[in-house]
Formats: sequence, C-alpha cells, structure tokens
Amino acid sequence: MIITAQKRESGSRNARRLRREGKIPAVVYGYDFENKHIAVNRSELMSALKKSRRNDKFELKVDDGETYRVIIRELQWHPYKDEIVHIDFYKLTEGRPVVVDVPVKVVGEAKGVKMGGDLYQPRKKVTIEALPEAIPNEIEVDVSELMIGDVIHVFDLKMPEGVRVKSSKNYTVVAILGKVLEERGEEEEEELEEVSEETAE
Repeated sequence: MIITAQKRESGSRNARRLRREGKIPAVVYGYDFENKHIAVNRSELMSALKKSRRNDKFELKVDDGETYRVIIRELQWHPYKDEIVHIDFYKLTEGRPVVVDVPVKVVGEAKGVKMGGDLYQPRKKVTIEALPEAIPNEIEVDVSELMIGDVIHVFDLKMPEGVRVKSSKNYTVVAILGKVLEERGEEEEEELEEVSEETAE
C-alpha cells in the first residue's frame, strides 16, 4: 500500500495549520536515519488504515522524491474527538530486526467457557523482535481445549519462524476462570483462617 506525504516544518503552529487543511502531521524515524517531519492527507491515510492490519508495511512516498518502507509505530488521537492528530512512522531497514507489539487473537471456544467459566485475557498484545519480512500481523492462540483453571502464558505461545518474544515470558495471556477457582479460593481462605485461629490459641 502506498501513502503519499509532503515535507513540513516542525512546530505546533504549523501542525495546527496542516490539520485545518485536512492533513495530519507525522514523523519518520528509524535506525541510522535522521528524523524527517512530514504531513499526510487525512482521507488518504484513513482509507489505507481501513484496508490494512496491525504491522502492515507501507510505501511512504514523500514529495522530495524519497520513498521509504515503513510501519506505523504510533497513532496519537485527539483527547475527546475521534481524530488522529499525529503519526509516527518507523522506517524499516532490510536485514535489521525491529521490535514491535503484535496483537494476540483468541480463536475457538474454550471447553471451560461452555461449562460456565469466563475467558480472561489480561494481555491483548505481546512485544516481539523480527526482521521486517517476518513481522506477523497477529499471534493466534487456540483456547478450544482449555478447562476452568487452565492458563496460557507468553511462553506457551507458538511463534512463527524468525520471531523472538521480547515480553516477559511469564505473563498470563489467557485464563479460564469460574466456579471451581472461586470454591478453591474460598477453601484456601478458610484454611488460612483456621491456621490463624490455632496460632492465636
């Protein structure tokens, strides 16, 4: 996908003027690359975003004749309007790994949920390192066989070839919570109370 851009001067006054003209201020940065301030057409960008997924690569064509292969590192949103106010593009370098966040997509319906449990997903993305061509759009985790009390950690995830996890591998990604766990917690509390009473005596 191609996104066209124009060079711009930095500064908040210039940024406000560009937004009034239907453009979004942005910056391009990367390894061994001097930051370049640019602006992109708002409607063109929104159209590209609707057709793309997280970590898709774009060809960024700037009006100074330069073209860069980039990913969107960050979108900054207006505090109370549904409006993007700034974009960070990261310039990819062939043969050099890049660290990015990748969404975790849950697939399947857990057996534990069918039994009345609840699916708990405290971590919806993981940080990975990979060469530009190996960056995945998402990491799938199949929860079909999970029972109440089962947990999937980051270290349980199956990573594509060439992808290395940078997040803590002990983080919980998905867990199935339910009555069994609640009862176990109540039993543990009762045992603690009994021990406390015995100690007090």
